[in-house]
Amino acid sequence: MKLKVLVIQNNAIIGNKKATLNNIETLLERYQGQSFDIIVFPEVFAIGWYCKNFIAEAEDINNSETIRFLQNIAREFNALVIGGSFIQKLQNGTYKNTCPVIQKNGKLVTTYDKMHLFSHKGSEENKFVDRGKELKILDLGYTKIGLSICYDIRFPEIYRTYSRAGAEILINMAAWSVTKPEHWNIMHKARAIENQCFMIVADQTGKIKNNEFNLGHSMVIDPWGNVLEELQAEESCITCEIDTQEVKDLRANFPLLSDRRDNNFDMFKYEEIKIYE
Repeated sequence: MKLKVLVIQNNAIIGNKKATLNNIETLLERYQGQSFDIIVFPEVFAIGWYCKNFIAEAEDINNSETIRFLQNIAREFNALVIGGSFIQKLQNGTYKNTCPVIQKNGKLVTTYDKMHLFSHKGSEENKFVDRGKELKILDLGYTKIGLSICYDIRFPEIYRTYSRAGAEILINMAAWSVTKPEHWNIMHKARAIENQCFMIVADQTGKIKNNEFNLGHSMVIDPWGNVLEELQAEESCITCEIDTQEVKDLRANFPLLSDRRDNNFDMFKYEEIKIYE
């Protein structure tokens, strides 16, 4: 199945959601009249990666400016929208870093809450939001998609679980620091290769605050780990066609997943040999 994908890479303006959303609309003007199968946004694309603002910028999912914006995009481009993330305020007073998934008709069909919270180097995400507890696989009938957000990429068990469940496309939405480009490239390629999946990556770019910057370098990677399309640090979009038949063919000809030994996803038994000299 051939799918037309649009990946958005934007620079959120901290404290000015309206201007940020207007900038995204400007980015999308060149694609007016087109349709896409999947559109992917970056993590916290509307408010930026500034954890101290998360509570002030949080939204009720039933009355969310961010959700309404994404619904309009879904309807305009007749696309399944993987909506990056927004900070969701739940009825019990807690908060989540939440990815909304919007159908082509604008209906919110599910959400994925970020499972691993980046709380290092002063980010302290875990002081403001709670971690998610459940993975989400989107079954489109002709293919399956596994969702993740940013720091999740460092935990390969997530992606192995998705591939074992039949996912052929993995999506990671991020606001990734410019200080770790090697990790960014290596881990996303590895997740694609080891799971024989397409990997679609949407990242924020540009200045966050003070001397902090997002990396950019959104990309689409094939199941062999080849980068099909990649942005640099500019605000822009990727358009790319992927064919899920490539995944099926690769898995049939190179049965990596069926060769795995830990069929129950338990740890291997091991023997520890103590040697003292």
